[in-house]
Amino acid sequence: MSVTGSYVINSEAEMEDFAKKVAGTVKGGELITLDGELGSGKTFFVGALCEHLGIKRTMICSPTYTIMREIKGHVKIYHWDFYRVKSIDELIAVDFLELLNEKNTVNIIEWASLFKESWENCFPRIEIKIEFGEKDEQRRIRAESKS
Repeated sequence: MSVTGSYVINSEAEMEDFAKKVAGTVKGGELITLDGELGSGKTFFVGALCEHLGIKRTMICSPTYTIMREIKGHVKIYHWDFYRVKSIDELIAVDFLELLNEKNTVNIIEWASLFKESWENCFPRIEIKIEFGEKDEQRRIRAESKS
């Protein structure tokens, strides 16, 4: 099943539904990239996605200051945040390239486009862009599955 398409999300409940749809495509070995402005809902989406993958939402927080958090559930997740990363050398130092290719894991990257060259040849992946909508709670999402 593919999640490729454009979505208008009008509430947190609808974001949960979108996360459930994405979770239904995850088997392990995928990369999920997230981009969007501060406060657009990237970390909320990760929490909802992880919950649908059997991981308690309370275990999810943004890894902005640590670069990566490992989350163990029925599938292991590496949750990355590139927001404060200054160079590809920082990613190499924390074994990003090795962990990106680890079998049976899901890598989720917030602010992924900041270092697209580090993952653009990784498949399968789902690229998600979250933008603010016209109303306060509204978000526009563009998703593309690539295999």
